[in-house]
Amino acid sequence: MSEQKKRISNRTVQYIIKQNLQAAGIDAKKYSVHKLRHTAATLMYQYGQVDIRALQEVLGHESIATTQIYTHVDNEQIRNAIESNPLANE
Repeated sequence: MSEQKKRISNRTVQYIIKQNLQAAGIDAKKYSVHKLRHTAATLMYQYGQVDIRALQEVLGHESIATTQIYTHVDNEQIRNAIESNPLANE
């Protein structure tokens, strides 16, 4: 939110992130808002025990397929999810 209590634009977020990356001595051309968002989503999913549907909502994706691509859902995670189903051994 801005000082006027209004939403800030995507471009403003990009500018703020770029300025902070540069101030930290990080190559702002190598890292972007998109990459940071992608990384945060992946980490929340893999280590934060965040449900993929909840993450879909947080990211604002219409399709769960987009969220799955975004979070690098791997075969091991899928296998673990299937095996944890109580009906898996029936």
